[in-house]
Amino acid sequence: MSAKCKACGVLVQPEAKVCPACGAAVVAKRPLLPLAAFMLIVILIIQSYISKSDDAASEPTPAAPVSSAGQ
Repeated sequence: MSAKCKACGVLVQPEAKVCPACGAAVVAKRPLLPLAAFMLIVILIIQSYISKSDDAASEPTPAAPVSSAGQ
């Protein structure tokens, strides 16, 4: 599948590094799926750390025992 040159609009072969018509550098498209998967994993790890710290902060503290000696 050939792409268009951003500078002049000529169709360029996918393996070309420069446009054969104008000599402009051809930027290769990077696949989006690996980046999206990496970002999802990072978000899930961050979310797990946040939820662990919330669980530790919400643990109830034991109440002081009420003594009946003062009555």
